[in-house]
Amino acid sequence: MGVNGYKKCIMATTKTNPEEQSIKNNASSGRTQKVLEATYKGVFQEIRGGRFLDMTKDTQYNDAWLVLCFIVLMGGVFWGNSFLTTAALILFVIAAVSKTWNQLSLFGLYYKRHLSETRAFVGETITLTLEVCNRKFLPLTWLQISDVFPADLPIKDREVFVNNSTNLGEFRSFWMLGAFQSIQRDFEVECTKRGYHNYGPATISTGDGFGLFDRKVTLPTKNRLIIYPQLYSAEELKLPAKNPFGESPSHHRLFEDPLRTIGIREWQPSDSLRRVHWKATARYQSLLSRLYEPSEEAQMVIFLNVATMRRHWQGYMPELHERAISVAGSLSAVCIEKRLSTGLIANAGFPGTDKGLHILPSRNPDQLTQILELLAAVTPFATSNIEDMILHESPRLSWGATFMIVTAIAHDDLLIAMLELARAGRKIILFTLAEKPPTLIDETSGIKVYHLPHLVEDLIAPEEIFVHQDLKGLMEEVVP
Repeated sequence: MGVNGYKKCIMATTKTNPEEQSIKNNASSGRTQKVLEATYKGVFQEIRGGRFLDMTKDTQYNDAWLVLCFIVLMGGVFWGNSFLTTAALILFVIAAVSKTWNQLSLFGLYYKRHLSETRAFVGETITLTLEVCNRKFLPLTWLQISDVFPADLPIKDREVFVNNSTNLGEFRSFWMLGAFQSIQRDFEVECTKRGYHNYGPATISTGDGFGLFDRKVTLPTKNRLIIYPQLYSAEELKLPAKNPFGESPSHHRLFEDPLRTIGIREWQPSDSLRRVHWKATARYQSLLSRLYEPSEEAQMVIFLNVATMRRHWQGYMPELHERAISVAGSLSAVCIEKRLSTGLIANAGFPGTDKGLHILPSRNPDQLTQILELLAAVTPFATSNIEDMILHESPRLSWGATFMIVTAIAHDDLLIAMLELARAGRKIILFTLAEKPPTLIDETSGIKVYHLPHLVEDLIAPEEIFVHQDLKGLMEEVVP
C-alpha cells in the first residue's frame, strides 16, 4: 500500500457521516447553551451577592419619603410651582440612583486574607495581609469590615476588640475604594499562644454614596493558623550528649513484637499465659505458644500527661501545662533528630471530637510535623488518668519500645504503675517538672528520672490542700 493508500485509509476513518456530524453539532450547541446559562446565573448571583451569607438590609429611605415626594410633586403641579416640582423629581432621581447603587455595591467586591505562614512557633511573628478589591465602575465611598480574629494573638500597633457576647476577637477596618481599585494592608501578628487559631468569618457593611441604603453581609471564608509549642534544646533539657535516653540497643539485638505473630512453637515454662495460642493448642492437642516477629528498630513512645494536679477536678495551671507540652515536643525533636522511631500518646482529646491524641512510632519524614500539630491541639482537659492510659496502651506497643513519660506532677499512682511496667521488663524514662524528685523511685527500680525544675522556676505552684481527718468527720456529721 502506497502513500496515497494510507491517506485514503486515514480520510476514511476520520470522515464523519452527516448524521454523526448533526449529533456533534447538537451536542456542541447544547454545551454552549449550558455555558451561557451558567454565565447568566453567575452574573445574577454576583449582583444579588450570592457569595455572601446572612444578608440584611438597613435603609434610611422608607415609605414616608415616597409619600413626601408624591405630596411635594402634586403640590408643585397643582400650584404650578416649578421649584416644588423640580425638588420632588430630584428626590425621586436620588432615591432611584441610591437604590441601584446599593444593589450593585456587592458586585465585584472581594475581601481576602493571606497569612505569610500557616504554621509558626510560639514567639515568632508572621505577616497578615488584608486585601479588598472593587472590580466594577461604581466606587465604594465607604466600606466597613468587622473580621473575627483570635483574641489571644495581638496585632502590632492595632487593637483587637473582644466581643463580650461571643468571647471572640473582632478586628475592625474602614476602606474607601474607587472604580477597579485594589488596596492591601499588612499587619504583624505576634504568635504568643499555642493552638489552632481561626480567622473569619467577616462581616461587611457598605451601601450607596448618599447614605440612604446600607447592606450588611457575612463572608464565610476562614483561614487557620497553627502555632506549635515552644521547643527546648537538649542543653536546656540537661540531656547528656551521649546516650541521652540510656544505652542504645545493639544493632544485632532483636526485640519480639507481640503485635506481629508469624507462627507457633512448643510451649516453654517461661512463657506467660498471654503468649499461649489457644486455637492452635486445641487443634493440635498440645500446648503451643505464639512466635513473634523479631524487630531491631528501637521505638520511643512519649506519654504526655496534660493534668497539672493530682485530679482533674482540682483545676490546672496554664503555664505549667504549656511547659509540659513544650518538653514533650522537644523530646520528639531530639528523638527524630537521632533518627529514632518516635510516637506520641496523650491523655487528651482532639478539640471538637472524641478522637484521642495518638500517633504510633514511625520514622516518617513528616513525623515531627504531625506530632507538633497534635501538640498544638492539646487541651488541658484530661480524658483519663495517665497511669490508666499507660497500662492500657502498654500491651499494644512493641516490647522493645522505650516509654518516655512527661508529666508536671509525679504522684504515687503514676509511680506505682511505672514500677509495675519496669518489673515486667519495660524500659521507662520519667521527665517530671515537679518541685521535688519522686522518692519512690531509686537506682534499683530500673527507671531513669530527669528532674526538670529549672524549666518552671519562674512559676508559683499552688499547694495541694488536704482535708484533715477530724474536719472530714465533722463535715460528715453536719452534712446529712
